[in-house]
Amino acid sequence: MPVKPGQPLVSLDLSTSMTVLNHPAQRSMIATIADLITRLRACETPGDMYEFQRHLFTYLYEVEERRSECSRVVKRLKRSASVPAEVPVPANGDPAQLATWELEVYVCDLLARQLRTVGDGLAWTCFGYDRRPILAMSRNDSPGPMYGKKGLPYELGAIHSLWKSEGRFALHHDLTNCLRIADLTEFTAGGNRQLREIKATPHTERKQMERAQAVVDAIMHGGVLPGSDGDSRFIELQEPYVTNLKALNDLLQLSKRNGNHGMKLPQGRAVVASSLPTVVARWKDDPEAGADFFETTKQQAWKRAGIVEVLHHIKGYSGDSAARSPSMAPWTVYPFSPLDCAGLICDMLVFETTVSADALVESLERAGVKGEILLPMADTTIAGGMPVVKAHWGGRTVTWHAQGLNQLLYELAEPDALARGIAEVLHMGSAPDYPVLVYADERSSWFGGRIRKGKRLKARRLAALSAVVLGRTLGGSPLSLRPRVRVGTILVLASLE
Repeated sequence: MPVKPGQPLVSLDLSTSMTVLNHPAQRSMIATIADLITRLRACETPGDMYEFQRHLFTYLYEVEERRSECSRVVKRLKRSASVPAEVPVPANGDPAQLATWELEVYVCDLLARQLRTVGDGLAWTCFGYDRRPILAMSRNDSPGPMYGKKGLPYELGAIHSLWKSEGRFALHHDLTNCLRIADLTEFTAGGNRQLREIKATPHTERKQMERAQAVVDAIMHGGVLPGSDGDSRFIELQEPYVTNLKALNDLLQLSKRNGNHGMKLPQGRAVVASSLPTVVARWKDDPEAGADFFETTKQQAWKRAGIVEVLHHIKGYSGDSAARSPSMAPWTVYPFSPLDCAGLICDMLVFETTVSADALVESLERAGVKGEILLPMADTTIAGGMPVVKAHWGGRTVTWHAQGLNQLLYELAEPDALARGIAEVLHMGSAPDYPVLVYADERSSWFGGRIRKGKRLKARRLAALSAVVLGRTLGGSPLSLRPRVRVGTILVLASLE
């Protein structure tokens, strides 16, 4: 079976997945991403952010250009045409074979997602680790690759012009997976944030304006989030966000020493971490023994956590999750070393979290509300809007859906803290039908969240929408890459204060 771009790495056979992870471009990407994260964490001013963004753009553009070249070769080979002489051949495999180029496309797609995870980290940093603007602007379809996009030269021109003419940094949304509304966010000296749409000619679409307005209203006025089918709104809680990320960091260090290592976490949870380089070095001649060791390690962690005999195990596996969920905190901002964050992004480090559904009910009961498990008796994949647990109090209910488990399974938020947040919603006089919970003091969980205000671009609240058309003139190209920088029209869709 041919591999397809975006296909989960775990769905590939062992030989193919190892070929992907050992691909020269993937192996070099680990050091590249670690260096990018180090650079990002050193940014203190808008000028630093501008230079970092240019650096990130260079890497992502080159990867997407390579992906486009290889996709063109795949189409030619399917027509029995020859490989163009100007396209560099892959480092692995027979360049005359279609499967070789399909794998190359897959690897490039994977690398682009990994780099966009760094872009997501840039966005989280710029917004002061405030999840609200990230969640609001993630509620749209992914725009896809930026390479070959007609509007890209105009977006680059606007970024360059705003910086050179006015000293304003503009965050390029195409470098992220999480920002899917508007083209840019401009950060002004006065603390405002402006959502901008860049056009070759002075026009805009009504839907773009409506989406931007919905972002503003959702954060400023408690309005319905963009793209909602029902009454979905932010609920800002008094309950603080509490995680066990320090324990996860300790576990990752032990996995690098042993290959696999497990631990119990309070409130019915177990986590097992694996270091691929250590696993390969230790069991390269006997992979079955390595698999047995992992299973034994997991069972021991389950036993220590007291969840071996429970009926429902809720599991989350971190592998190949880079830029998969726009609402999840990116590995880039986890309070780990840049190299370990790069390891999580590039699947050199992985972990599996297992939570007892019964323990979630117990957490709800400790918070003073009744819990009910909604999962079926049979094994099943938990995804999307599938209901998992329901909380009851005073004739009111809140349902915890599968898509809301990321904080529990990957960010290792404590179940008791999450349950107290749900109880807080149930005790409110009125709440939307589909509340999106925002816990207090979340920024302190992430790297840089406690850095003094002067060392990051402080998040501000969103202000009213405007639609002012601003023309700009460019004096030169901000980048040495091939995409030409063009003069276009900058539409101010919304302002962030």
